[in-house]
Amino acid sequence: MDEQSRAASEPRRRKVRKGTHSCWECRRRKIRCQFGPVDDVCLPCQARGSTCRSQEFIDDAKPQPADRKLAQRLGRLEDLMARLVDRIVPEVTAKTRPTGQTPQKSLGPSVQDTANEDAGYDQRLDNLELSLAASNQASATYLTGLVQPESLPTPESSAPSQPAMTPNTTSTVNVESDLEITQRKLKALFPSQSDVTAITGASVAPFYLISLFCCFRDIIEGKTEMADMIGIIPPPDSHPAVLAKRLLQICICIQQVPPGFDFQSLELKSGAQEVMTNMVSAISRLVTSDDDLVSCSEGLECLVLQGFWHANAGNLRKAWLSYRKALGLAQLMGLDRSDRRALKSVDPNLDAHRRPTPDGLWYRITYCDRFSSLLLGIPAGSPDNTFATDEMMKRCTDMEKLERLQATIAGRVIERNAIKTGQGHAMTQAIDLEIQKSAATMDDEWWTEPILDPFEGKQHNLGLMVRLFRQVQHYDLLILLHLPYMLRNPTENRYGYSKSVCVRSSREVLKRFVSFRTLYNSAWSCRHIDYSALVAAMTLLLSYLRQHQDLSQPVPPCEERASDRRLIEVVRERMQHLAVVNKDKLSQESAEIVGQMLPILDLVDSTHMASHLGCSSHVLKCLQLNIPYFGTVNIHPAITAAVHVACEGKDEGGHRDRGAEPSFSPQASLPDMSDIHPLQPAMANLSTDPSPTTHDFQDGFNLDFSTVDPSLLPTDSVVQGMFMQVDPRPQEGVLEFPPMADAHDWTFQGVDTTYWSLLNEGFMVSDG
Repeated sequence: MDEQSRAASEPRRRKVRKGTHSCWECRRRKIRCQFGPVDDVCLPCQARGSTCRSQEFIDDAKPQPADRKLAQRLGRLEDLMARLVDRIVPEVTAKTRPTGQTPQKSLGPSVQDTANEDAGYDQRLDNLELSLAASNQASATYLTGLVQPESLPTPESSAPSQPAMTPNTTSTVNVESDLEITQRKLKALFPSQSDVTAITGASVAPFYLISLFCCFRDIIEGKTEMADMIGIIPPPDSHPAVLAKRLLQICICIQQVPPGFDFQSLELKSGAQEVMTNMVSAISRLVTSDDDLVSCSEGLECLVLQGFWHANAGNLRKAWLSYRKALGLAQLMGLDRSDRRALKSVDPNLDAHRRPTPDGLWYRITYCDRFSSLLLGIPAGSPDNTFATDEMMKRCTDMEKLERLQATIAGRVIERNAIKTGQGHAMTQAIDLEIQKSAATMDDEWWTEPILDPFEGKQHNLGLMVRLFRQVQHYDLLILLHLPYMLRNPTENRYGYSKSVCVRSSREVLKRFVSFRTLYNSAWSCRHIDYSALVAAMTLLLSYLRQHQDLSQPVPPCEERASDRRLIEVVRERMQHLAVVNKDKLSQESAEIVGQMLPILDLVDSTHMASHLGCSSHVLKCLQLNIPYFGTVNIHPAITAAVHVACEGKDEGGHRDRGAEPSFSPQASLPDMSDIHPLQPAMANLSTDPSPTTHDFQDGFNLDFSTVDPSLLPTDSVVQGMFMQVDPRPQEGVLEFPPMADAHDWTFQGVDTTYWSLLNEGFMVSDG
């Protein structure tokens, strides 16, 4: 009885094959059943907390129903992942998949068999399937972020991706990193190698580009990149800064090609200007706007080259921004300190001895920043002048030393312009001495005007061009230095010197402009000289104004006036030619302004005025210049007696007082044209509009004209030349200032505003 009860209580046994040791749970899960040395329960069952029953005993546990919903979801998810991998690399999948093969279907139950499954989760999978079927890239990206197998690389990884196995393919899947995408986009911007070779071979820019960050002695000693290397496209896996640097060099070469270069013979997809614009825009978007990519030697070069291209394209404000960013990064990298560290480079293919030195980079960045800041009226980014010390200039040629001294002088002029007290003139005299001292480092023969010969080689003319630009820069500094004092009272000798310097320097600039633009008529080549010519032409014309009506002062002789007229007319013709050939807006508007200011030369002394007053067919033009974001400049005949007949000789009713005597004081040459028109019948031909007008300050000078018929002036009128009035714009107009306007939206980019501001400060600030 006891044996029967004991047999009934023991588990029922069954026959098993020899060597079978796994338990029922491990058999169901198809895993290895392992036991410890003294354990009766297998290790997997211990980990799961389940009952460990050997297969020699009958399994009484009821089998659990299969999770059909989970199986279906996993199957659908596998299908979606396979299709997603096909979407990422379609070419690889297409090559490895046999013809007619489709992605394997899920092994789970169909949708019809699982109508009772979770609607919420199922709906999300349906949405993902529809998104993939509709080629919605955003949904595909979202899915990649939600469900990303370990076999696929993450977007942050720049290493080669690991092989990923999908149900329908065994190919290797490569996902591009951000760096690789940037490299691919930059590589697509390059013209063909044959086009690059043709462009760099015809342009003079390669010789200039290799000397940009080094001195001439470094070039002779082979310590810089060779000019021929600029015509070689870098490998596609090069760092983005290296690719961008070469693209910018090619763009500058396109700017500097000779006028007769045949772009039609190239394989460019569009015109040269469009190609350059697309390249620079892409580089700005992909490389120079990324601080991490440009924080290296090649990145700083990219910023300087980008600014150089924008300056030649007429976008001075964008050029200044590139220079200033380069200056800030250079300071963060310690280039402005004496204890400079090694400069990071990302171009392993370039010999370390041929890379720019930190000193060379720092000088060129500072130089570009100062001269662009001077033209735009902006403070300099750094006061450092260590690049102009004897120690730093010991390897420089005399012309390179002059260039560095001019950079320090430009910084001094910027400091002088910021002074609003009476100390400005004393500082002006000190800076003038520095300029004369720097000029004395070159002999008299060097200062003669270079003669550019179109039949000479590129290197010969390049040396003459560099010399010409150094001379123009010298005269530019003199004009901008003395401009605030040019129209001061000439009875004071100190102001008379400023006027003579401005006049002499303006003539020298205009002569060199004519020489250069006669040979090089590409508007994209050396744009700085065009701004210099406009400033010099306006300065020379304005020097003939009779601001103070001092008859004791001698007027310029007729021969000098005639010579100046011929020179300015030739300059105007060159500007018009550039405008027609290149469809250049800057040259066109510059020519118009110079032409409208030429009548100033007709009204110089009272004797010449008398001949005009006797000619009823001649009219005296009143010129009004609306300067963007500055105000209005009025240039009109200085009619001394008629003004007081019109303005002072009025009774309370606004009628002319016959008993009022005209006054001939200096203040009489300040006519208010709006008062003359409605009150003087004899001046009815003075076409001024008394109603307020709204001027468009978005583009260049806005010219308005009024005319005076001398035959209708009162008999006691005396015209003493032309007179200028400046009416600054109200301060609230600054709110409309467009900081990043390009040359198309704002032709003169603020050079005009800086010029007239300096001239106006000469009247507002008194040197006590």
